[in-house]
Amino acid sequence: MLRTVAKSLARFLDSGAPAIIDLKAAPHMNPATYRYLKEALSAGEVTAKIAADATVDIAETQYPGVWWLTHRNERGAIVTELIEIAEIPVILKSHAADMRAGLQRLEQAFIEPSPPESAEAIGARTL
Repeated sequence: MLRTVAKSLARFLDSGAPAIIDLKAAPHMNPATYRYLKEALSAGEVTAKIAADATVDIAETQYPGVWWLTHRNERGAIVTELIEIAEIPVILKSHAADMRAGLQRLEQAFIEPSPPESAEAIGARTL
């Protein structure tokens, strides 16, 4: 499995083609192999969490560009685990439609600014 990760990272560096390895679908993935892989890749410096109905924990491994993603259902059970080879996991990238909607909300905030805070509210916060 480590060879697959290394080859995927080399291919990404050569061609820019990202790769996803589904650990649940990987042949020969037994508990011992899983533990070995988890220890061999170990944690890097970057982590993120997507909190929605289900959650996704994202951690860069000690190898930059090699990410470990754990998808959990609403009960917290692991649904799938992936190793993604990319500069940044696809799931973290903003979609253009979401960015446009955000821009519209931001521009609307300039048109309809929120009312200024009262002196009492400002004083209460500083106490």
